[in-house]
Amino acid sequence: MIGKLIILGIIVVTAVILVPILTKNPSFHSFEIIADKVLPNSNTKNQTLTDIKPVNLDQLDPKYVNKQTFVGQVFDKSDGTCKISVPGLADTINNKTELTHILYVQNCPYKIDDPVSVTKLEPKDNIPVPVNQPSSITVDPYPIPPGSGNSNSINTNSVTSDSSVIPAYYNVLQLTASNKGNDVIINYYDTSGKTIDVTVTLRNSDKEIFSGKFTSSQFQTQVKDVSNTPHIIEMTVESSQYGTLHASVYAPANDQNSSISGIFTKP
Repeated sequence: MIGKLIILGIIVVTAVILVPILTKNPSFHSFEIIADKVLPNSNTKNQTLTDIKPVNLDQLDPKYVNKQTFVGQVFDKSDGTCKISVPGLADTINNKTELTHILYVQNCPYKIDDPVSVTKLEPKDNIPVPVNQPSSITVDPYPIPPGSGNSNSINTNSVTSDSSVIPAYYNVLQLTASNKGNDVIINYYDTSGKTIDVTVTLRNSDKEIFSGKFTSSQFQTQVKDVSNTPHIIEMTVESSQYGTLHASVYAPANDQNSSISGIFTKP
């Protein structure tokens, strides 16, 4: 009997000693604390004990994705890599806005001057699952008449754009910019004769070099003494048949003797 009392006394004393240690020593964790690290947080929706694998943006329901489509143009190609100007993607860096945004596409099937369709996807704030990338950009063929351009396509990731039908004005309005030494010659021609007016600007990263307004369906203007720096020509057309149209032509540095055609789009 005395032996049993001694054993019971040891158990009681041990419990009295361990309880303060468990509550004061951080190296001892209760089952509740361990479980709290595994179970979903009360502020997280639809979370399970199984890890959710990140998905590609094109795998998400479209309601969770912001989609933008732009027109780009190849202005340079070397060793299979295209440089594509996409003014609509121009970003502001250190309080200075890019003239245009330049995409570099390897193993590029396009030729210099070819237009392309550029699609950008970004996830919205309320997406229910993690994604593999913060944004996604795809380069696809611009919808042009058969035989008048390159039919190849390039996807820089898993997204595919759904290009619309060929614009009715595609072969009607023409913009060509030719660099001749330090001069730039701008040609515009509207075969429909429906142009009301055309506003043209030429600028580099520092300033606007030229601005003019024309009221003809066909004209040529020459801008002299354009410095050998990257510059962009932008043109806005008001047409009685097609409404408002916009086009741009980007010229990199050291591009004194070249010509490139602009692509008109609806703003």
